Amino acid sequence: MDSRSNRRSDRISISYTLETMGTNAEGKPFLETARTVVVNRHGALVSLNHKLRVGQGVTVRRRASDGSIRQADVRVVACEKELPNGGEYGVSFVDPNLDFWGIEFPEPERAVDAVVRLLVECTHCRSQELAYLDSRELKEFEANRLFARQCRMCEAPTIWKQPLEAISHAGNGEPRREGAAGAATASPERETTRYETHLTACVRAKPGTEEMAVCENVSRQGIAFRTKNRYEEGSQLEVAVPYTPGMANVFVPAVVIHVRALPAAGLYRHGAKYLRKDATV
Repeated sequence: MDSRSNRRSDRISISYTLETMGTNAEGKPFLETARTVVVNRHGALVSLNHKLRVGQGVTVRRRASDGSIRQADVRVVACEKELPNGGEYGVSFVDPNLDFWGIEFPEPERAVDAVVRLLVECTHCRSQELAYLDSRELKEFEANRLFARQCRMCEAPTIWKQPLEAISHAGNGEPRREGAAGAATASPERETTRYETHLTACVRAKPGTEEMAVCENVSRQGIAFRTKNRYEEGSQLEVAVPYTPGMANVFVPAVVIHVRALPAAGLYRHGAKYLRKDATV
C-alpha cells in the first residue's frame, strides 16, 4: 500500500467479505473467505489465513448491495502484518478503472476544501460515495446525522446519511457524543478557518491501537483533539473524524505539531496537521 503521506486515495476502514482464490506462497491452490481491513479506490488491505508473496496475483469476489457478484484480479503489493497462518496484505486492482466497491471516490485534488471525510449513502437511490464535507454539511451532519447534497445518480439534491450496513474493522469505542457545531474561528497564524465541534474522533498510531478522542475543532489543514494518551510532537498518526463505532470510518494520516497537558482533566490536547500534498504549514 502507499505510504501515509503519499496515498493515491483516502482509505475507508470497513470490513467486507471477499471470496479469495489463487495459489499461496507455497504454490498450493486455495479458496478462502477473507475480510478487508481498509479499502480505497485502487485496492484494499485484506486479512486472510494463507501466506502470499509480494507480486503474485489472486482473484477476489464480493456480493454487492444490489445482489450482483463483482470479481477482480488483484496483485499483492505489500505484507503489512504477518500472522501465524497468514497475514494482512495490501492488494491493488490489475484494472485501475474497475468499480469494485460500488463507492464513488472523489479526485484527490478535491480534498483541498474538505473539513471532514465520511462514507455516505443517498437515501433515495442508495448510491454510496466518499464525501468531502464542507463546513455547511458538517454542521448539518453533526446536528442531525444527515445532510443535503447533490446526487450524481439522481441528478437532484437529496438527503445523505451513513450507510447502515457498513461495519467498521476498528473495535468498539465510546458512545457517540452529540452536539451542534460551534461558530467558525480564524487564527492570524493560519491561512484557514477552524470550526469548533464536539464530534467523536478516533486516533491510532498503528493498526490495533485505536483510542477515542474528543475533537475540539477541525479545518482543511488539520484537527485539534483531546486524549488520555500523549502523542509526541512529530509523531505520525491516523485520525478519523467524525468517528462512529460500528460504521465505516475514514482515517487520514496526520503529524502532531503541538501537545499540551491538561492536568486537571488528566488529558492531553494535541494539534495535528494532515499529511497530504495540498497541506501547508
